[in-house]
Amino acid sequence: MQLLRVQLSSRQSLSVVSILWFSLVAAAAWVIAMPSLRSEFGLSFTIGLLTIFVAAIIATFSLRYMRSDSRSARFFLTLSALVASVLTLLFTNNILVLGAAWCFSGWLLAGVIGHSKSWAEAHAAARRTRATFFLGDTALLAALALLGWHAGSLQLDGVLASAVTLPASVKSVVALLLVVTAATRCAQPPFVGWLLSSMTAPTPVSALMHAGLVNAGGFLLIRFAPLLEAAPFARTVAVVVGLCGAIYGIGIMMVRPDVKRSLAGSTVSQMGFMIMSCGLGAYAAALWHIIAHGLFKAWLFLGSGSMIGMKTGRGETPLSGRMTLGIATGTVGVAICILSFGEGDASLVPLLLAMATAFTTLIASLEGKAQVRAKLLLLLVALIAFHSVGVLLAGLVIDKDASPLVPEWVHLVLLVVFLGAWTWQQQRFSTGRGLPMRLYVHLINAGALPATGNGEEK
Repeated sequence: MQLLRVQLSSRQSLSVVSILWFSLVAAAAWVIAMPSLRSEFGLSFTIGLLTIFVAAIIATFSLRYMRSDSRSARFFLTLSALVASVLTLLFTNNILVLGAAWCFSGWLLAGVIGHSKSWAEAHAAARRTRATFFLGDTALLAALALLGWHAGSLQLDGVLASAVTLPASVKSVVALLLVVTAATRCAQPPFVGWLLSSMTAPTPVSALMHAGLVNAGGFLLIRFAPLLEAAPFARTVAVVVGLCGAIYGIGIMMVRPDVKRSLAGSTVSQMGFMIMSCGLGAYAAALWHIIAHGLFKAWLFLGSGSMIGMKTGRGETPLSGRMTLGIATGTVGVAICILSFGEGDASLVPLLLAMATAFTTLIASLEGKAQVRAKLLLLLVALIAFHSVGVLLAGLVIDKDASPLVPEWVHLVLLVVFLGAWTWQQQRFSTGRGLPMRLYVHLINAGALPATGNGEEK
């Protein structure tokens, strides 16, 4: 009976993997054959293809990873349902369906976080995730209800078209609710805890979560861009939340000694840059950020098992103080060049922040590999070229960025604030002093769950 159950589970798993790869090929062929769809659903198709591609790779990886798990069939069915709910969210034009797909995807995600049936900590992490998502889901449903009521339509295109005519108070409230929704799903302060405690999930789930599902907040803000642009205060809140998340996340990444939670801190930071980009109106940069972060973080998480035994037990980054200062100074110099010769286009400034920390994360993942680290300059040049081309391609999907929220010099101030805090953190570690004890304790315990027992059970 057990053997039969394993065989049936294996067949279901193979079926899910086959369907995902077939869907990827079919969707890519459809996009190529139907140019009109690319222009009409460019944003949805771009993120949809990313979702299916990452899900197909993770499902293939999971065939071996989950082979001895008694609940593997449940895992693969939930994975396929997650992909279906995300695709529904991307392509629907009905606000009721959008709200239902958003809530359903969060419920499924919380379920796979608590996948381990006998692990009390996994169930506690799932409960925390559900509680956080409930707050974000409530904010989204309230925003959609207000929009539908005042616009007199359930069609998203119609609602967005009438966004300009809505009362100023309604626009501000709805836009703020959307920012709260995005912040909860993107694990921005003060909603960081669910993501950091979700490391109880199997590694494939962590890869899918960090590579795709946390990006949903960015898609939501880009999709509702006309409404966000009509509410400057909400955009300012998004910038502040994103900047705080970026600084907070990079601090967590530096102090955590375990690989997965260190990567989770990096995700918090990168999502902060994405939220900041949306608030500043740099939608092309935000879209490319979703794509690049999804691919990069899926690779890091799926390879996190190979890091066991390679870490030194310290959470600090291997970057020296001199290298940190060089990266920060170079980033500011590039930003000044963009602001001076880019005809007022400051959309790449948030992306420069993301590239600086992505470069740091990549170096940290290559700790001890001296031959690779000797070629860091070439790696940095390749990253800059890669991201520059990516933003240009993303600009073909996004019609246009929003009008500037703040003067150009404020963009530079935001850049300097983050790089200053980041350099200070790095310098403290490189000199052996570490962070102030109270801050260190807070960061190292970020996302910690309450004790689930009274001690070791005999």
